[in-house]
Amino acid sequence: MPAKKEISLLPNEENVNSFGARFLTWITTVGRVVIIFTLLIVMSAFMSRFFLDRKNSDLSEILRQQKAILGSTAEFESDYTSLQLRLKFIKEFYKSKPDYVSNLNSLTSSLPDGIFFQNIVMGREESSKKVYSQISLYTYQENPIVDFITNLKLNSDIDTVNVQKIEKKPRDDKYYLDIHLLFKK
Repeated sequence: MPAKKEISLLPNEENVNSFGARFLTWITTVGRVVIIFTLLIVMSAFMSRFFLDRKNSDLSEILRQQKAILGSTAEFESDYTSLQLRLKFIKEFYKSKPDYVSNLNSLTSSLPDGIFFQNIVMGREESSKKVYSQISLYTYQENPIVDFITNLKLNSDIDTVNVQKIEKKPRDDKYYLDIHLLFKK
């Protein structure tokens, strides 16, 4: 039987210094280093996965807790914001509010005896910024009506007097009167 030949990629002992032998030796040596370096990278990535997963779950838990805290304070924040807006509106209103008290005092100073108020509405016109008053009143006699209208026209604080209605209902001894007043600034 013929002798078996072995196939070997390693260089022959007689050709150790040939280019192919040196290249093959260099490739196998560098290849081992590359494989070991690659294995170290893969193993470090695999090991860091445990650390990173733990850190990710901890951060997720912290994030859930902070979302819960923010969710629980959302109603308080909306109430607080609403209160701040209302306080701002009230502050601006009181800065620009007319002096209703002095206008009301001026109106009552023109009031004769025998007149009774049913309704008084005071406000401010947007166009002229003047204070107006819508008054509903009644009396049992005619003389207080005349005196009241005269006093209102003579009042220096009142700009215009507009008598809207004077009536006496049947079977009623009262005179009803509606007046619209416009005060000076």
